[in-house]
Amino acid sequence: MVPFRSKKYQRQQKLHSQTDIGQVARQWILRRDQLPEYRFALELMSQADREEIFWQYWDELDSFAQRDLARVTFQEYWFKLIADYSDLNQREKAQALEALGYIHNANVVDFLVQEMRRDNESLRLAAAGALKKQDPVLVIEPMLCALAAPEQYLASRIHDVLQALGPKLVPIILKKIDKADVNGKMVMVQLLGSFGDSSVVPVLTELLNTSHYLLKKMTVEALGQIQGAEVYPVLIQLLKDENWQIRLLAAEAI
Repeated sequence: MVPFRSKKYQRQQKLHSQTDIGQVARQWILRRDQLPEYRFALELMSQADREEIFWQYWDELDSFAQRDLARVTFQEYWFKLIADYSDLNQREKAQALEALGYIHNANVVDFLVQEMRRDNESLRLAAAGALKKQDPVLVIEPMLCALAAPEQYLASRIHDVLQALGPKLVPIILKKIDKADVNGKMVMVQLLGSFGDSSVVPVLTELLNTSHYLLKKMTVEALGQIQGAEVYPVLIQLLKDENWQIRLLAAEAI
C-alpha cells in the first residue's frame, strides 16, 4: 500500500501537523509584541492547550491577550472555573476571577457578587475588578441590590464597581433611589454627582430635605460636581441653610 494512503500514516501526519500548529500557536500567543496572528492561533489550539496556556502563562500576557484567551477558552465552559474553584489555591482563585470578568454571563456575575462577601480581601478585590469588566446591564441590578445588605458588602467597594460602569447607570439609579436606605442613597448620590448629568438635579434637590446630615452633605457635594444652569438656584438657596457647614459647602460649589 502506498504510504500516504495508509490510515495509520494519515493519522500520524495529522497528529504531527496538530503538534506543529499547537507549538507555533503557543509561540504567537506568548509573544509580548501582540502579533495579530495570536487570535488566529487561539482558534487553532485545542481546548486542553488553551487551558494549559491559561493556567501557566496568564500573568505573562497583556490585558488584550488575557481577554481573548479567557473568552475563547471559557465562554462556553465558564462553569468549569466555578465548579473547580474551591479546589484552587488563592493565586489560582484570583486568576479564575480575573478570567470570569471577561465572560459576560448572568450566572458568572452572580458568582462574582457572592465572592465580594469573602473574608479574604484580595479575593474581594479580584471579584470587584472582574465585575468592572462585565457587561453593565448584567451588573447593575445585583450591585444595587447589594447596597441593601451593608452587613455583607462594603458600600465603598460597590461604589467603585458602579462608578466604573459609567453614566448608563443614571436612569436605573433614579428609579431605585427612593426605596434605598440611607447608606444606599449616599452611594447613589455620589455616583450621580460623579457622572455630572444635569437631569438628576430635581432628584438631588428633593434629597436636600433629609434630616440626615451626611446624606445632605453628600448631596450638596454632588450638586457641586454638576455643570448646568439648573444647579445654581439650588446652591444659592442653600446659602440660607440653618447649618453653617451646608452653607459653606454651597458657597464653595458656586
